[in-house]
Amino acid sequence: MQKIVDFKSFGENLWRIADVFRDDTLKTTEYLEEFSYFFFLKLWDDREQSLEEELGESYIPYLPKEYRFYSWAENPDQYAKSQKCDSIVSFINKLFDHLAHIGDVVRLKNGELKRLPPEKPAVTDGAIPSDKIQKIERNLELFRKLFRNHILRVRYDPTIRELCKRLIDLKIEEATEGKWDVLGRAYEFVVQKLGEQKQYGQYFTPRHIVDYMIKAIDPEPGDMIYDPAAGTCGFLVRAFEYVGGKIKARQKDYAIREQMLRELKEKHLYGIEKAPDVFKLGLMNMILHGDGSTHMEEDDSLSSRAQDIHKAKYNIILANPPFGPTAQQRTAQFEHHIKLYEALFAQHFMSSLAPGGRSAVVIKEGLLFDSKRVLRAICKKWVEQFQILAILSLPNGVFNPYSGAKTSIVFFRKPLRKDEPRTERVWFYELKSDGRDLGATRRLIDDHDGDLPDFFKKFPYRFEKGRPVLKALDISKFESEQSWWATIEEISRNDYNLTANRYCPHRAKTVEHERPQVLINRLLELEDEVKTDLEDLLEMIGTGEVTP
Repeated sequence: MQKIVDFKSFGENLWRIADVFRDDTLKTTEYLEEFSYFFFLKLWDDREQSLEEELGESYIPYLPKEYRFYSWAENPDQYAKSQKCDSIVSFINKLFDHLAHIGDVVRLKNGELKRLPPEKPAVTDGAIPSDKIQKIERNLELFRKLFRNHILRVRYDPTIRELCKRLIDLKIEEATEGKWDVLGRAYEFVVQKLGEQKQYGQYFTPRHIVDYMIKAIDPEPGDMIYDPAAGTCGFLVRAFEYVGGKIKARQKDYAIREQMLRELKEKHLYGIEKAPDVFKLGLMNMILHGDGSTHMEEDDSLSSRAQDIHKAKYNIILANPPFGPTAQQRTAQFEHHIKLYEALFAQHFMSSLAPGGRSAVVIKEGLLFDSKRVLRAICKKWVEQFQILAILSLPNGVFNPYSGAKTSIVFFRKPLRKDEPRTERVWFYELKSDGRDLGATRRLIDDHDGDLPDFFKKFPYRFEKGRPVLKALDISKFESEQSWWATIEEISRNDYNLTANRYCPHRAKTVEHERPQVLINRLLELEDEVKTDLEDLLEMIGTGEVTP
């Protein structure tokens, strides 16, 4: 009988599986991707089996039996021989190649299921409804996208044999009725382990922080939602669940409710991820959440093409973009050119919001106070042409083990009309704890997410048809030892500095000393920025390229 495990033991088991890949001489940055393909096929088959039990013969599986995980994983040696393969590795290569070219599904007049080559159009005699055929075709196209161009790095049969055994033994209890971001959480557990060893460069937003960002910005059914640095799609998955929950609670008519949920999945979620391996993991995550047609693209959201495609398009933007120097000068349509990801993404957020749209984005705090002329110009534009509503200052260590950078979350809106007011005042909240320690392991120390519930309770705005409305006319109700207001006049006098500490009325009463680790991280970041500035200066005076 399969054992049911909690997430902690599940995550530890994943890490032990990672050790199996180490025996195969894979690099730690490679076996994460390899594991994810096998894990995805297991989870997909788990879901298929559940639907078959629920719906019986009326359910048509997306994959033919010979491709499904439990058909071959219980005895991969025997199955490889039945497929005339001389090893498990060669069979898996054959399997992955088949999945990269899997065709469309049709039901013939005699009831038999048949798959046509991908280049031929799907035909049906009406035995399967056309919308079902279209859904199957979309999902098969996603399988092709996932497995296309993937080169299996595993070289030894025992590795796959042991991997299959452990995955079959592992049963995941979805305690929240399908709302558990299984793949994303599992993936991030392994990435955190790699991050502790400084062997992986991706940067992930803690899920509880994502939840509060979404609750505060409050997306509605019908909103176009966008994440231009989507990663494993944590923001999109949570936004899908949040808006889907509203649809289910408000709409009692089953047919209308299902239509609205289908439109949410197929028309209202957009994501871009540049890293090919992370893009595929994000796509897997969305598929496993029942969202096989989300507009998730492998692309560069800072390219000139992307600036045109996404301009003024979205009602909601949620993101945690990469920070630090870019590898090259960007020639896209940015008003302010600088080789810093956070500065370019900040401009992309502003450009991509539709009139009346709103956003919650993580920003490296250096952008908000740095004296560089171009960064001050970006903040000035943010304040004077948009409506900055609130800034949540996060403590150092929130993004450990990936980065010690000091960050803030900026909540802002694009005015619907030219005559609407821009920023008049900004509400700041200084988060001291998110319920986890701030070391490398981010151990849970508070079941109530630290100060985050208080932040959400005091958040001053609700949104009515996209417009921010103060929850109380007396704005002092939103002030506390950790929260305060700054007027546009104060912000202008401070050269558009948008850090919470600059306007803290309690600053003179306390003296806080940063931890040595935080100061060292800041020095390392400053070193990178100084190098970038010197390179830019050399380009300006034409003295040639910098050698490492």
